[in-house]
Amino acid sequence: MHFALQQIIEFISEYTDVSEDEVAAMAAVMHINSIQKNVVFHQQGKVVKRIGLILEGAVRTYYVDDKGQEHTVGLKFENHPLVAIDSFTQQTPVMLNAVTLEPTVVVWTSRQEFFDFLDTYPKYEKVLRNVMSRFLAFQSEHVKLLRITSPRERYEMLCKNQPEVIKRVPLKYVASYLDMAMETLSRVRSIR
Repeated sequence: MHFALQQIIEFISEYTDVSEDEVAAMAAVMHINSIQKNVVFHQQGKVVKRIGLILEGAVRTYYVDDKGQEHTVGLKFENHPLVAIDSFTQQTPVMLNAVTLEPTVVVWTSRQEFFDFLDTYPKYEKVLRNVMSRFLAFQSEHVKLLRITSPRERYEMLCKNQPEVIKRVPLKYVASYLDMAMETLSRVRSIR
């Protein structure tokens, strides 16, 4: 727990100063899971009851359409939040699955623990807004990437801006993330 707590403090310290009392309060509500590859963290249609931060590993978020097709919408790595914020805050069914792509370590807290902590330390609401803004901007970059009409340009932009995706994510999910067929991705990669 000590190493995980240190990672959390370093992450939060990018946004605010953290007192010893706050560290102790965080430690009291933190839970750590080492999750094997291919384990579902959030399941489409269920209500999200925990919020997490990836300390190690990789997670894919995706949805399954009414034809049974999977569509990858997010690829998350170290220091990325792991939450469907609308489901978590409003207690409505989540629209996405979150599944580990490799062995992953997640620090998390329950909804009740999270909101109790925020009631006690309201300054962290601003931290939460800043963290979520940062990662919403990251999602916005993905949307911009999908607007590029040329599959080759989309792939090259991904390689430039998110090289960890190419190194760590199976190609079938990269293709889905780029909204292209696997055959198209293979063709694009062969002329690179």
